[in-house]
Amino acid sequence: MNNTMDNVNLRAVVLDILLENDKNPGHSNLITGQALSKFQYLPKSQRAFISRLAEGTIERRIEEDWLIDHVSSVSTKKMKPVIRNIMRMSAYQLKYMDSVPVSAVCNEAVKLARKRGFSSLTGFVNGVLRSLARDINNIQYPDKSDFIRYCMIRYSMPEYVVRILMDECGSCTEDVLKGFEKEHRLYIRCNTGLITPGGLKKKLTDEGVTVEDTCVPYAFAISGYDYLADLTSFEEGLFQVQDLSSILAGLAVNPNPGDYVVDVCAAPGGKCLHAAQRGSDITVEARDVSEAKVGLIRDNIERLHMDNVTAKVWDATVKDESLIGKADILICDVPCSGLGILGRKADIRYNASAE
Repeated sequence: MNNTMDNVNLRAVVLDILLENDKNPGHSNLITGQALSKFQYLPKSQRAFISRLAEGTIERRIEEDWLIDHVSSVSTKKMKPVIRNIMRMSAYQLKYMDSVPVSAVCNEAVKLARKRGFSSLTGFVNGVLRSLARDINNIQYPDKSDFIRYCMIRYSMPEYVVRILMDECGSCTEDVLKGFEKEHRLYIRCNTGLITPGGLKKKLTDEGVTVEDTCVPYAFAISGYDYLADLTSFEEGLFQVQDLSSILAGLAVNPNPGDYVVDVCAAPGGKCLHAAQRGSDITVEARDVSEAKVGLIRDNIERLHMDNVTAKVWDATVKDESLIGKADILICDVPCSGLGILGRKADIRYNASAE
């Protein structure tokens, strides 16, 4: 992988993503997306390198620290944040990116450490990574007899998550963990107010996107695109990104003509916008707890050209007398741990808690 194009150091971009994620945990998808939006001119292969290395490093953090600590005289917990993240992203490359030469991993890590003002630690960085590269295939993982420890390291999963899964899934725990590691497809819902499902499928195909049917006639799984926001069909509001489970849940909302629908935990708006398309002459009010979340809803309302949906900031734990006798349908998908979508949002595991 060529590390630079037009003076863009790909690993430096990844390092900035990791450092920003440390400061604002729980938003790695947004942070990575914002970073990629600055470099839309880069070739698809280089943008994919940034995305994979950033997301993979975040996902495999527990395993990376464990591997590094096997060969380092200084534990990852005691390293400076810049050095710790350089080491983590390097460990990920050594473990999971066979196409990247060991020499490139080590040399680029040293250059990055020097560039960020840690010249005195370049020898340490080089020595630890060379040792890790030499020993990485011989490091013994915890035995299954210590099942919790084994799962924590092998699947890079916090202990509390492993314990929850053991309580809920029993002997199927490892199968569930394996499922989280599978590649998860992106699902979209057709904006039937603007285009037919068949029309959307053709338009996406013409844009070079691979489109697969699902059990919902107006929902598709897509792949093969580079940057979603670059798709003309996305810009024109012809579809909404929405997980298939959320789309299926939305089918339960079957408004009658003239109904007033309220979604009290609406961001980013998938279910309420789905509801707005499922009935005639209905009004939808989308609410959430912060201006930032409501801003996401408004962005989607505007992009999808939905004129029967409004959005406002409101804390759903506060009783709203004005809704009594007014709302015909109430949608309430309350915030939860998010563990069910670990496969798509890997950093959730580090930002939730057993409580």
